[in-house]
Amino acid sequence: MTRIRSFAAPHKGLRYVLAKFSFHLGYTEVADARQLAQLRQVGQEMFTLLNDHVHTENEYTLKRLEERLQGASAHDKADHERLEIVQESLAQRIRDFTGRETADDRHAFYLDFSSFHSKYLEHIFEEETVTEHLLQLHFTDEELVQHRIAIMQRVEFPVLLLWLKYIVPAQHEKESAGMLAGFRSVAPKEAFEQVLAVVREEMDAERFRRLMCALGQA
Repeated sequence: MTRIRSFAAPHKGLRYVLAKFSFHLGYTEVADARQLAQLRQVGQEMFTLLNDHVHTENEYTLKRLEERLQGASAHDKADHERLEIVQESLAQRIRDFTGRETADDRHAFYLDFSSFHSKYLEHIFEEETVTEHLLQLHFTDEELVQHRIAIMQRVEFPVLLLWLKYIVPAQHEKESAGMLAGFRSVAPKEAFEQVLAVVREEMDAERFRRLMCALGQA
């Protein structure tokens, strides 16, 4: 029987936004104000999700795991502390870009971000192969669903909108249809329409059409 995977959806979204920022960073001409603004926008969205995710894990997921199994959260929390230092440094550096950076400056930042990106992927891989297993051992699926609900309730709508923007396109259609149907059942119509609008921007037309059919929105 397939168990609840607490990390699967948010980590798919994070992998997507990290890759998207890396892609933009590789080609952006910072002297072009429009391109630099676009890079900053993607960066702001990425760092917003990274910050929200680490606090969610520390304050909810890992805290509850620690209550059941003392010491189980120590490794992940130590990783979070190390990664947050680098993350904040990168966020400040992109905010400080003036558009007058040299090719060497841009390449140095690209390499520094790539190093962070690789370390972050390693970190979330370990969470999905080690910490996830501990959650499944020490909590029932019903408890894990309640954890998920509690997390969703604490997230302010602009941040939730951002999460769905990156999670939905990164999942299988069935997963995304179930997620959006659940959101539609509790959210105001206007909020649901906002979600569909941002998701549409991140998906090709055929995938989005199939998703709408699965939701009965065609």
